[in-house]
Amino acid sequence: MARTLLLIASSSNLDLLRTPRELSLKVVLVAAAPPADESLYDVHLAANEFNEGAVLSAVHAYLRGGGQVDAVATFHEGALHVAARIGAELGLPGNSQEAVRAMRDKFVTGQQLEAAGVPTPATRIATTYAQAMATAEELGFPLVLKPQASGASQGVTKVSDEVELKAAFENIVGIYDLNSFDEDGYSVPNVARVYAYPEAQGVLIQEYVQGQEFAVDFVYGGGEYRPLAIHDKPYPFAEPYFIEGAYATPSLLPEDQQSALIRTSVDALKALGATVGGAHVELRLTASGPKIIEVNGRLGGTNAFVQESIRESTGVWGPREYLRAVLGEPVDFTAKPHPTPAGFTPVLADRTGELAGFEGIADAEALPGVVALRWMAQPGDHVVIKYPENPVSCFVLVLARGEQRDDVLSALQDAEKALKPIYTN
Repeated sequence: MARTLLLIASSSNLDLLRTPRELSLKVVLVAAAPPADESLYDVHLAANEFNEGAVLSAVHAYLRGGGQVDAVATFHEGALHVAARIGAELGLPGNSQEAVRAMRDKFVTGQQLEAAGVPTPATRIATTYAQAMATAEELGFPLVLKPQASGASQGVTKVSDEVELKAAFENIVGIYDLNSFDEDGYSVPNVARVYAYPEAQGVLIQEYVQGQEFAVDFVYGGGEYRPLAIHDKPYPFAEPYFIEGAYATPSLLPEDQQSALIRTSVDALKALGATVGGAHVELRLTASGPKIIEVNGRLGGTNAFVQESIRESTGVWGPREYLRAVLGEPVDFTAKPHPTPAGFTPVLADRTGELAGFEGIADAEALPGVVALRWMAQPGDHVVIKYPENPVSCFVLVLARGEQRDDVLSALQDAEKALKPIYTN
């Protein structure tokens, strides 16, 4: 008999949604709106996937009707706490509710890492500007301010003095209450309405850490913590903001530094209580070694091209390995002995407006090394350029591979030059 996967939250990434079928799983999908392709799931439970109470009610009704659940999973940051609650109730493999809170709530992350002796920036929380000022006096400038729990680099700002501190603090405090960002008649949803963790709405204040940034993706279970890949971030952030740019893998770091990144990441996962699942860990490599910037309790970029970039490079499909982990199977996969250089980049819109279409598609697709484009916006969508409150202005992602790292970066740069949004006015 086929095992049943309870999958919480749908996705625009159809390759992701096909993965349970590769494992011959029956799929019970909890989502407000299912994908148009009905072959991707067997049962749809209509519920707001980010509302814990709504999901619990739908799942309990399904079980009372004779339904079965053998594993629970989600690929979406905003549904991690819901999946953990269901898994705990049903006694299924997965991260505990406490571990999910420890990874989603960046203040808790900092506290627990500091207590465990894992290198991480000094971290404080403020709910008033007076508290923010007191922290600045304690830690000294520069500092980084960010929402206590959100995603997509929303609101994250480097500040160098009291004037910048006040502006960044007020921006972040204001983020939590907005349903949308509006400008000149254009409107886009506030991503914090999905990503923000319930009851974690303070302003995080951290010591600014100097060093190149990297990301490491993991799958773990049964006491095994296996890295899928280390991603180099080849271009510096456009500070004072931290909007994500290109990723490239495999890493070009020396082996000893790669080992240090992995070792520090595993120490962080263990300190936070992560035992079964996936993770996307971000670190900076400082003069004294790696420091954890944040630990995300899910695979990186499942709607972006993070996992596809890993697959192009190593041959390993992270979502499949994550599902195997929550099914209670051993974490045991084999990557190519000589990874292929691969990477991706977001292409950002350049102004506020309504999208009428895009130019340069055929030129970008024809570029040597370009593997795929993934559209994050469609004609008729609005764009509101409002950094750092609204970090979402990517209209397309580009995935590339090549014989050398330079081939990958050249393909991504050329595609970025070719692809342009067309506005209605």
